[in-house]
Amino acid sequence: MKKDFTCWLRWVAVLPGALIASLLSTFLLHWLLYSIFTQNDPFIELPSETINFIEYALYPFLVAIVFVLVGSAIAPMYKFRTAITLAILYTVFAIGAFFFVVKGGGNLSFGVRSAGPVIGLLVELYIIRREEKNLPPR
Repeated sequence: MKKDFTCWLRWVAVLPGALIASLLSTFLLHWLLYSIFTQNDPFIELPSETINFIEYALYPFLVAIVFVLVGSAIAPMYKFRTAITLAILYTVFAIGAFFFVVKGGGNLSFGVRSAGPVIGLLVELYIIRREEKNLPPR
């Protein structure tokens, strides 16, 4: 009984856990970039605008990867199917956000930031599929 309850609890935690982890990853990226490039004696000294651009370009890539990775890690079984489902949910959300911006009269620009989520989702699906193939059979 306890195993079944834990299994169901993990399934319930997949989506909220993936969302929370992806939001926390943005904080980690921000903290990491600023601690590396703005120390007292930085390895590479960059202007604040450059750091902001790097952060702006990496956010979608990082959020997509962390969303799928953490969600599939939380899932008790069917990790690759869960990863595909989370990738589809992320894509549906991104398309919805796109149409929300278009309807609101916002300015659309396609560039590095637009390719980030697509690349992140594909990389993560590849990684999870490889890990799933290397697991011993149950």
